[in-house]
Amino acid sequence: MLNEDDALYENGPMPALWKIEIAAAMTGEKAQALADALEDMAISVFLLNREATDGDLWDVHLTVPGKPDDAVLRARLGDLPYTATPVEQKDWLLAVHEDFPPVTIGGFYVYGSHVDGEKPAGLIPLHIDAATAFGSGEHETTQGCMLALEDLKSGHDFKNGLDMGCGSGILAVAMVKLWPQMKLTAVDIDPESTVVTLRHAALNGTLSAVQAETGDGYAAPSVEKNGPFDVIVANILAGPLVAMAGDLEKNLKPGGFCILSGLLRRQMQEVAAAHKARGLVLEGRKELGEWQVLVFRKKDA
Repeated sequence: MLNEDDALYENGPMPALWKIEIAAAMTGEKAQALADALEDMAISVFLLNREATDGDLWDVHLTVPGKPDDAVLRARLGDLPYTATPVEQKDWLLAVHEDFPPVTIGGFYVYGSHVDGEKPAGLIPLHIDAATAFGSGEHETTQGCMLALEDLKSGHDFKNGLDMGCGSGILAVAMVKLWPQMKLTAVDIDPESTVVTLRHAALNGTLSAVQAETGDGYAAPSVEKNGPFDVIVANILAGPLVAMAGDLEKNLKPGGFCILSGLLRRQMQEVAAAHKARGLVLEGRKELGEWQVLVFRKKDA
């Protein structure tokens, strides 16, 4: 959707919007790299994963202003197939309401700026708008992490948390809502995620508790400064989770917990083995369709 903070078209009417859909058998890492390479031409970027017999089938959807130039797309996409279709002109506020209705996830109520009225009693409200950064609560991996965090609420008084690969910041905000005394560090390699995370922290009244930084994983300066952490959430992809297992263990306090997601059922054993090899103990697992959420604990010193 259009970012309401941007005045891209303040001097004239917004051009007609087009949707570009790219579907190909590729890894999640390649799909993310493709999205990153195209985001400069797009108003919004969305990645969708569907299982395929010959590997991951990823769709990359772009919404762009104006009809896309085939020569420009071909120069960027090579032989990858794509379709481009005009987006129906309609009430965009209504469209956002239809595409991103409020959703209840466990004890959380996730809603956007387009939702008016009282919020349901007894639920933790999370004000999250659809944005270019990943994570508005609609994906199973995000939902699984939120449910796992809610499970840990009982019996644990976490005060120092890390959201690794924070995306929209929905999990960072959820952690502070669950543990109001928490200081939360949020890191993402995408600068847009830092901006969106801080915006959502402000919308939810948690800005004073959240420090967001653009950085390369656990090498981000804020991680070294603020760690080690009571709880770490990493909702990214299986490959990076395996590669970062050692860094995660080093930055997790003895007795602390980590929640890992962004992995499919067939990737679970590899991710679990990488963390068990670092001495972490598997405490729980959640399954939402093909997507898995793993909860590990670091042994006490």
